[in-house]
Amino acid sequence: MIDGWGLIRNALWIVGLAIGLAAWSIARWRAHQQGLPPRQMLSMPPFIVPFCAGMALFSLGLALGSRRWWETAAWAVLTVLFILQGAYSQFASRR
Repeated sequence: MIDGWGLIRNALWIVGLAIGLAAWSIARWRAHQQGLPPRQMLSMPPFIVPFCAGMALFSLGLALGSRRWWETAAWAVLTVLFILQGAYSQFASRR
């Protein structure tokens, strides 16, 4: 049986993966609608920011569920990198 903490950990990575997949799907649909190559749409901030947010939640959920220190460290590093990439993309798009 999963306790409350396990439920939160699992919910984090599941919701994060769902957000990332939704961002991917919407970006591909928009590229098709606008007649752009998918690669061009996938490099734009409207895709990168929600995708990185979803992947940060995914990585955080896996970091919290890891049993070995090095797994936790690796997922934590990925979490920080996704947050930084999303923030950089957001701020760069405002310039």
